Formats: sequence, structure tokens, C-alpha cells
Amino acid sequence: MDFDDLDEVLRQTPHVFRRWADLGVVSGSEVEVVADAAEEKAAAERAAAAEKLSAERRAKLKEDAVEAPKEAPKAANGTNGASDAPSVPLWEVVGGADKGGILVRDGESTSSQQLSERLSTGAKVEQLELKGQRLHYRLKSGTGPQEGWISIALSGKDLAVLLRPHVPVLPRDTEPRCSGELAKAPVGWTPVSMPQLQEKHMQMGTGIIYKIDFPFNAELLQKMGPSWLTKAFHTAGSMPKDNKVKTLKNIKEYIGGGNCSKLVFDVEYEQPAPDLHTELFAKIPFPLAGNTLSDRMASSVMQSGAEIGEINAQRLLESRLPFSIPRYYFGDVSNDTSNWILITERIPFGKQDGDRKMDPAYDKMKDWELKGTVDEYYFLLTTYGARMAGMDKAEKLAPRAVMDGFFPSAAMRPKEHWGMRAESSGIGEKEFAMKIKMGVDFVGTTGKALFPAECSTASFLQKYKKILAISNAYTAEMAWWCNRNPDYIAWSHGNLNVDNVFFWRDASDKLDLGVLDWGGARTDSLGWKLWWWLYCCEYDFLNANLDALLDCFIKEYQASGGPLLERKELRWQFTLSALQQGIGLLGAVPQIYKMCKKPEFASIKDRLDPRISQNIDGKNTLRIYIGTFINICNMIKDWDIESQLDQWVKELCGNIGIAEKKVSWE
Repeated sequence: MDFDDLDEVLRQTPHVFRRWADLGVVSGSEVEVVADAAEEKAAAERAAAAEKLSAERRAKLKEDAVEAPKEAPKAANGTNGASDAPSVPLWEVVGGADKGGILVRDGESTSSQQLSERLSTGAKVEQLELKGQRLHYRLKSGTGPQEGWISIALSGKDLAVLLRPHVPVLPRDTEPRCSGELAKAPVGWTPVSMPQLQEKHMQMGTGIIYKIDFPFNAELLQKMGPSWLTKAFHTAGSMPKDNKVKTLKNIKEYIGGGNCSKLVFDVEYEQPAPDLHTELFAKIPFPLAGNTLSDRMASSVMQSGAEIGEINAQRLLESRLPFSIPRYYFGDVSNDTSNWILITERIPFGKQDGDRKMDPAYDKMKDWELKGTVDEYYFLLTTYGARMAGMDKAEKLAPRAVMDGFFPSAAMRPKEHWGMRAESSGIGEKEFAMKIKMGVDFVGTTGKALFPAECSTASFLQKYKKILAISNAYTAEMAWWCNRNPDYIAWSHGNLNVDNVFFWRDASDKLDLGVLDWGGARTDSLGWKLWWWLYCCEYDFLNANLDALLDCFIKEYQASGGPLLERKELRWQFTLSALQQGIGLLGAVPQIYKMCKKPEFASIKDRLDPRISQNIDGKNTLRIYIGTFINICNMIKDWDIESQLDQWVKELCGNIGIAEKKVSWE
């Protein structure tokens, strides 16, 4: 590497290249000659650039304030910032999920006659009388006796909770906080080992961002209490210094989705503020035990440090994104223990939030639950995702050097560092042979009822083996190909599915959205990202609309500041990304059989069977594994991928100057 080139690269991202020096990518002596001065210069430039963008943002906010009507958001009843409580208190049944509901008796006494029918979990009831822990109710929605007595709590666990009227929280200018965070130097990360995780996963550790200890489960949050929350919010700049968290209550920990555990809790402030949320949400690590043991190992070791990207996206860019995200309150991670926490507002799913009628929370691969047309949701997702990427490309989120410091770009990675070689760059031959055998058995025999009939034929299975064998052999080359052209590289969300979005409709019934769950937010291939945004939609929709979705992305990306892209190239990057996930899925077959025993598949006729369509142990993993298997097999069946792949291999090998690899799939 030329010394002047090294100086320029160090000037932009000195912390990244110090890590490269550790790995032997560049000379350590070269790096140290210029690193200290480069870091000082980079810090000054970050601060100046952040201040410039912040000033522009403040000016824009002033313009918007002049144009906007001077009134607070209206609540559902038409009032500003508050709503009247219902005349009759409403309760929701939250217990009894594993028993079909909770017990109902015909009188106040717990020894009175038990009614034959249970009150369903999720039922909403009107309060007729409340005597201690006993509620006399009238059924409003759900199933069960129309009237009766229930216990609202048992052994410290809620069976029914009072539904409080939702009060919209006023907006708050978060640009000063974001610009201050962007002016700071990025934090480094050292990969966590398995022995380190096993030894320290229950230990308290200091965060690498704010340098304070933090809780990572419900018990610790309760113990550290309001005083810690006050310190954390002050440190993060999310609450004014003259206010404090006074009360912490209603802490509940649960498992949802597939990447971490969650907490919900309520707070009260010493000085009630209409622009601070009292209903909060936190993401924390899975426990290293039980049904989440392997998930925690994967997230803390195999994906070590991924939480930094999620926390950074929210703490740095909240004020600058082209859509809403949950208000950020605090986030940090310990490199020593791998524990982490991210605290945000709690989205009021399914409620009226001022002028917004919020959709319920959606889950992956359940598009039949969407409250509108499928194309309405996915084209909106694609539009906003493209705008975000285009804004990054035009340096509207932050200057390039600043973004590359916090989110190192794949464009910075030299060609020779992608791992391309004359032999296979994927998993080993024996390992692949074992995994492809499991995949072929699942597609063609065990799970054949889930797939189109053609997918269990010998000709299809031969094609399936060939395509995945070639894709495995060219794993590194596919990654390089998707990231070789800087026009197709931008920062954006890594998994923009419907479960990572909150949707609402305005007074005119127009759909809009905000974005959640920023794990995997990074600067790399847009075709790769588009696959991870769309891989969970129904195949028939994807097959019929992919070109239109890509055209939508190309148009919005360019309109927001990005260069004009070619659909053919973007679609091929999308396809290569799908094939790489297809290889990864082969290793998921044992997990599939762990969540749904292999003999069960003999009686499963389609993927809507509740044994595979419902969450298992609170996680959506099984449904996603199977749904993605189905989508990729359909693509191989319909998209002529075999001939396209053969042609691409010839083009690739000519481009990088290697002979075609010898690949066996028999």
C-alpha cells in the first residue's frame, strides 16, 4: 500500500486500520507513524462536519416549524396531548395462555362455583366491581362467560391488567443529541470467544460507549432502579439534566422474534414531561440456557459485536432518517461480557396514537395478517429503504468519513481481502456433502408436501445440488461481486421486513411507517440488502413483483441522491444473496427437526399447519427456515438460475483471472 494512500485511509478511519494492522493486513509500523496525528485530524473533521450538518438540520427544523400549524398532536378524542379515561374501566386478560384462558367463578369468593368455560387470554372486559384482587366483569371482546368474577393476579403474576388510555407523546428535537454523538470517535470491538462468553455472561460489565455499568435482565433493572435510569438517560442526553426518573414499575421480560430477549417497563418522572415516554421497551441478550442457549451463542460469538451497529443507528441517526424510529433513551454493550441493552420508547401497536391509527405488530412470513394489500406494504418498505440508502450516498445522514468511521464500508475492503482463491472458498467438501444430503432429503422427501411437486423430482434435486454446490465453491467470489461496484454500496437497514417496522394510517387512511430493529445496519451491497428485506414475503407476490420493486428502489435511490443503478445487476446481486442463504439453510435442517420432530412432517400438508406456522418457544425461527427453503426452491424452479450461474462463473473467472473451479455435486 502506498504511504500517501495509507495516510488518506487512516485519516478517515484510523481505528479500523489499527485493527487491520493487528491482523497483519497492513504494516503496523506504517500505521503507527501517522495514526495518532490522523486520529486527531479525523476527530476535528468529524466535529466540524457534524456541526455543519447539524446547523443545516436546525435551519430545516425552523423552516418546518414556520410552515407547520402551531398545535400539538391530537389524541383519539380530539384533545391535544391527552385523552379522557373511559367511563367504565377496561381490563385485558393476560394470563392463562397455556391453559386456554383463566378461571371464572360466579361469585366474589374464590370458593364460589367455578363456571364451565374459561375467559380467553386476550379478552377485554368491563369492570363492574373491583374488590381487592377480585374483579367482577362483563365481557366486551374475546370468548368466555359473559359475566363473572376473576382474579387479576395470582402468586405475583398478572392474570388481567387495567387498560390505560394511551396518551400521545409530543415530539422532541433529538438533533442536538445526535450531532453530539456523531462528533465522538467510534468505539472499537474485539471478537468474543466461546470460553469468554461462558465465563462472563452473567457478570456486570462497563459499556464501551458511555463507560457506565448497565443491567442486562429484568432482575438487574429492578435492582438498579430509577437512579440508574436517571444516570443512563442523562449520560445519553435523552432526558434533560434537571429531570429524574422517579418510579420504575411493571417490568416484564419475554422472548419474542428470533434475535434477543425483550423487556417492557413503565416509568414516572420527577417532573412530568409531555415529550418523554413513560412506557419503555428494551432489548437485552438471550439467556445462555435452555431453549435460547444456541441463539445466545450465535449472537454473542458468531455475530459478535453486531449490537453496536444497532445501537449506533439509533443513537447517531435518529434525527436524520427519512422516517420515524423509536425514540432512543440509552444503549450500550460490554466487550468483556458480551452483554448489552438498548432502551427506546414502546411503540403503541394497535392503538390510536394522536392522528395515527397504529397497525398491530406483525411477524415474519405471516403476510396474510397484513391489514391492507401486500403490495401496499412492500412497495412502501422499498421506497423508504431506497430513500435511506440514497441519503447516505449523498452524505445527507452524515459526511462520508463520519459514516465510514461508525459503519465501515465494504467499498473500503481491498479485492485481495475477500478470500477469493482457485479452490473452493466455501465450507469444506465433506461438510458440504453432509449438509446438501440433509437439504435434499428435507426438500424431496421429509418435507416434500411443503414444496411444489416438481421440487421432489430427480431432475430438480439434481439442479438444486448443482446450483448450491457451485454457490458454495464461489462463496467469497459472490460476496466480492456484490460489493465490487461502489454505486451499489450504501448504508441502510439490514433486515427491513414487516416485523421490523411499525405501520400506521393517517386520518385519510394513507399508510405510513417507522422502522425498528437496526441489527445488521451497515454499508454494503444493496442487492444483498434487498434480499434480506424481501425474503420473507409470499413467493407468488415476490415472483410477480420483483422487477417492479427493484425499479421502485432504483427510482427512489436516485431521487434521494444515489447514482442510477441497473436493474439486471441489482437483481443478480439479489439472486446471489439468496443462494448464499440457501447454503446456510442446509445447516439449519437439524434445528428444524429439533423444533418440529421429523416424524411430524408425515402429517403436515402445508406451511400453514400450526406445528410450523406458529412461534416455537416465543421465536419465529422454524417458520422462517421453512418459508425461506420454499422461496429459494421456487426461485431455482422458475428463474433459470442454473444457466445464469454458469454464465456468471465464466464472466467472474475472466474478470479475476482464475480458472473455473472443479465442483462436484454427485
